[in-house]
Amino acid sequence: MTPQDRSTEILQARARSRRLALAVVALCGVLLVGHAIREARGSEPPPALAPDFALKSSGGQNLRLSEYRSEVVALAFVASWCGGCRDSLAELRRLQETLGPQGLHVMAVSFDEPSMATGIAAGAFPVLLDPEGEAGRLYDVGRLPTLMLVDRSGALRAAYRDGKPVAEAELDRQLRALLAE
Repeated sequence: MTPQDRSTEILQARARSRRLALAVVALCGVLLVGHAIREARGSEPPPALAPDFALKSSGGQNLRLSEYRSEVVALAFVASWCGGCRDSLAELRRLQETLGPQGLHVMAVSFDEPSMATGIAAGAFPVLLDPEGEAGRLYDVGRLPTLMLVDRSGALRAAYRDGKPVAEAELDRQLRALLAE
């Protein structure tokens, strides 16, 4: 190897080292910018507040969802003709008995005419009358049963819109987690 070849090899090695160092610096810069953006955003945004509404209950009372802000609310959209709704309401009735003392409040919103809605919950919890579907539109209810879980601050924390009852064990777990917050 001639001295000129040796000198060319050294210059090429230095150039590779500089390119590698620049690549490492650029990568660190990208990582730092990404971290700064994530920190500026904070963690996940807080859940949106559940849309408020006021409806008359089958017992004749005017009830407003926001009146239950200190409780966890399971809001079930149902109808008397819906078989899955009956199953869902039976689960909610059992959970109301168990978790009610800890702050769970179950409310059923019925799309039935008032005369059809009276026996839906068998007195276990309020049945709100929504024959025109006003509250249903606020919650984008398309299939029954639909279930919404609202936390103590009034935030909508879960929405089950698939027209199937939620498994009782899953619902129990979610409600207990919300009650523990």
